[in-house]
Amino acid sequence: MARITILPDIICNQIAAGEVVERPAAVVKELLENSLDAGSRKISLTLVQGGRKEIRVVDDGSGMSPDDALLALERHATSKIKAIEDLQSIRSLGFRGEALPSIAAVSRFELITREPQALSGITIRLDGGVLKDVRETGCPVGTTVTVRDLFCNIPARRKFLRSVDNELSHISDQFLRLSLACPEVHFRVTHQDRQLYDFPQVKDRMERAGQVLGTGLMAKLQPFVMETQNVRIHGLMSAPDVQRPSAGHLFAYVNGRAVWDRMLNRAILNAYETVIARGKFPVVVLFVEIPPDLVDVNVHPTKREIRFRNPGEIMETVRETLRRTLESSSISDPGGGLSNFTPLQTERSWPRNQYTWEKQIPIGGGFEASSQGLPRVAPFQMDVLPWPVAGGFSAAPSGARDEILQSQVESDFPAAGHASFSRLPYLGQLAESYLLLEAEDGLIIIDQHAAHERIIYDRLSSASSREPAQRLVRSVVVELLPREAAKLRQWMGHLNNLGFEIDPFGGDAFVVQSVPAVLGECSPEALLRDLLESGSEDEHSPQWSLLYELAKTAACHRAIKANQRLLGEEVRHLLQTLDQTQIAATCPHGRPLWLKLTYDEIARLFHRT
Repeated sequence: MARITILPDIICNQIAAGEVVERPAAVVKELLENSLDAGSRKISLTLVQGGRKEIRVVDDGSGMSPDDALLALERHATSKIKAIEDLQSIRSLGFRGEALPSIAAVSRFELITREPQALSGITIRLDGGVLKDVRETGCPVGTTVTVRDLFCNIPARRKFLRSVDNELSHISDQFLRLSLACPEVHFRVTHQDRQLYDFPQVKDRMERAGQVLGTGLMAKLQPFVMETQNVRIHGLMSAPDVQRPSAGHLFAYVNGRAVWDRMLNRAILNAYETVIARGKFPVVVLFVEIPPDLVDVNVHPTKREIRFRNPGEIMETVRETLRRTLESSSISDPGGGLSNFTPLQTERSWPRNQYTWEKQIPIGGGFEASSQGLPRVAPFQMDVLPWPVAGGFSAAPSGARDEILQSQVESDFPAAGHASFSRLPYLGQLAESYLLLEAEDGLIIIDQHAAHERIIYDRLSSASSREPAQRLVRSVVVELLPREAAKLRQWMGHLNNLGFEIDPFGGDAFVVQSVPAVLGECSPEALLRDLLESGSEDEHSPQWSLLYELAKTAACHRAIKANQRLLGEEVRHLLQTLDQTQIAATCPHGRPLWLKLTYDEIARLFHRT
């Protein structure tokens, strides 16, 4: 074997560059963060060939002295920290002292800088990490960094760079994420002598979000805010109908630092899990402000990964804040389409709509096609199918339709903002699966199975309700693996609060004696194993996750099915109860619960317009 030797600095710098400088976007991120740490109020980014040929960042920050400028190009040289204790309270974006030497090691690098009190500045040039020139120069206050021919001395790495458009898209993403958090800075980006972005200074992050996301999208976002003893969470979130095909519109910040944190993303998506279908993503701008000693940003050289001291608490706070904002906002409006969010200021303003399930709709069989392979339409019978009138439902008298429709214009939606399906005239049942209602401007079609799923889900997941327990005729003994058993012991109290009665049975076995009443028809063992498989061990409080999984299971097993004929009284009860749900737009799996065909759309189908 070869003898062990210490690697030369130039090789060490290239190894470090492999972690810090992944592509041109990483260079842009590091240089912009340095400019922001220097207190800049104007930052200009100029690109050539998507950053492959040239990246130039010009700022009006504090600049550096000649000695500091030379020292900044040495590995682990930084002004951000002085002692080990400083790592526990980092407030700057950069601190590792790796970015500039790593970038200079794999490019043709130039640094020009001047302090405010200096009469002249300094120019430093390096080629592949080797110092080539140092000279005094005249320049404005601030710093200009130019990076040319990235990976010029590492051909293998250069071959992995993508097309100009691809690299430019990654740079744009990094730039937009950084600029969104800094409304006090004027940002400008130019590519190939064409201006891409120009964001003047604005007063707050909401205005900057309008610049970054566009005024059209901003009009569809709802602000939220939540404060606890250790954390402040605020930002913007979209209604469930505003969906994107990827997670690119999830913007997460911790103490002003743009991060891509798996835990935060999971908390955001969990809040939307029952209102957006799988594979779709909301638009969320999330700012988390937390004492620096409660978060570790020294996890990875790119500084995008972080580690919270109490991850479960943060995750639960984020998820609950977003979920309550969704519940307290008017997002279901069958009479006139989706309405705008209502303002949310503090936790005290969140309404908690509570209700009780007075009558369980009978459970039917699964979906079946008619003998002809075509959907069946339930016949319209005035003596069976109810119409809404003052005080309840009854058969509609002759000539009453116009009068009822006219009255719906002003009474479709109560002041609380909840849906009012039960107030609309009921036309019939399509294929014994869909309920047809007449709105003031079109036809409402409700998926009866999805509607009942939503009702059951909201009943079980209500934060203040405890589901009554149902004693099993015969207790069930469940044997678990050691890791599953440890998780169950941790959650025992939460499960008992939800209506379970579970006791240790020796070793890694447990006996289940009661389950929540709404889950009485489910297999206790299968239910318990599903919960243990779906839950996360690092949850601060797993009760919300358990409620969610329980509610989905109950909804699927107990909801009325497609191809099930409903009587008038059953339809009335279903619609009235649906009106009381927090979110009447989707089923718990995120699929649409109802849709509308407007009269204009119907007319176009018949070529009347």
